[in-house]
Amino acid sequence: MKPETVFNYLFILLLPSVLISFAANSIIFVLLSVIVAFSQLTLGYSNAFFKKYGWFSTFIISIFIAFLLDIINQHGFNTRLLTKRLAFVLLPFIVFYSKKSHQTLALKMLVYSMSILSSLFIVIGLIRSWLNKGEIVYGNWDSETTETFYANDMLLNWGELSYKRIFLFLDIHPTYYAFFSAVVILIILFTPFIKLGKWQKWALVFLHSLMILLISSKAGIISLLLIMGIEFFKAKNPKQMILGLSVLSLITIIALSIPSTQLRIKRAYQSVVLKDTSVKKSSSVGRLQLWNSLNDFSTTELITGLGIKTSRAKVKEFTGQDKNMHNQFLQALVSSGIIGLILLICFLAMPSFYHKNIFIYSFTALLVVNLFLENMLDRVSGIMMVAFFYSLFIFGDESLFNKEP
Repeated sequence: MKPETVFNYLFILLLPSVLISFAANSIIFVLLSVIVAFSQLTLGYSNAFFKKYGWFSTFIISIFIAFLLDIINQHGFNTRLLTKRLAFVLLPFIVFYSKKSHQTLALKMLVYSMSILSSLFIVIGLIRSWLNKGEIVYGNWDSETTETFYANDMLLNWGELSYKRIFLFLDIHPTYYAFFSAVVILIILFTPFIKLGKWQKWALVFLHSLMILLISSKAGIISLLLIMGIEFFKAKNPKQMILGLSVLSLITIIALSIPSTQLRIKRAYQSVVLKDTSVKKSSSVGRLQLWNSLNDFSTTELITGLGIKTSRAKVKEFTGQDKNMHNQFLQALVSSGIIGLILLICFLAMPSFYHKNIFIYSFTALLVVNLFLENMLDRVSGIMMVAFFYSLFIFGDESLFNKEP
């Protein structure tokens, strides 16, 4: 089999593979890099490519700054933190090597693989929720939270459909899966790649919207509301705008009617607003504590940065939580200083200088929303998704996103 043929198959599997197995994704990513190295590097790349690549490298430069600061602060050099970000270094070369047909097919593969996966999760979850009706399933929750969740009678066992159980045995972070689902909705609504009838498209949109609502991801629900707002208000048609308000209201009502979402909101309200210490600390409280720890850093530390490991040790000292900042912008500030934060913002804004397209604007907006609530560029799944799409926006076929549906 020719290297070009192998490349075609591997390229379209690159994104779907990150949803299920990071190991499989790593193998595919390495093989793609090797094929490009043997087939393309000898031919050379244009000066225009390397000019774009210089701007694309702004984020990875901010990471290198953090690594150097860790070494200076005697926290050593963590090679894993660097190697998992190789996608930002290598994906532009891989995407540049691909043809427009490869890129279009990769986007289609993402939509259909996510659609199949979400359908399976929901159907299996519904079956289990019916079979286990009336039973307390502890799953991944602590016993106190689980018993609180099952305090009221429910038609179905909603625990089986919650973000703690719906992913079965797969180690999938709900916020990242919600972001992938939101991106799929963007592709369906704002690109011409999915050739389906109107009702079939909206059926897929409903499927992924339902998945986002079931896993109760805060960033996911905000992203979904943002997408629907863009879809119904972009034409400035009064009828469309009224329909849009109805859809947004319906999404909000459904989100607030889902027991797992109700539990998360109730716990957040009790612990944040009422300051009830008897309530198990919610993720919102944890985030606020992490963000407020910024006040404990000195001005000099925020200007220069401390490094990834050094800043994490500081945050643990201030909050007792051995976690990152759960906000990519604050993480860049404490890890790489003002320069690192500016480099991150430059990276995020870069696609808008090359394309004027609603899909790219919407993708960037969703990414910013998610980066405010998660360190999405520190996990392999987030790194691969963002590196792939940004490589596609900047190094992919220039006509790929010119045509809107």
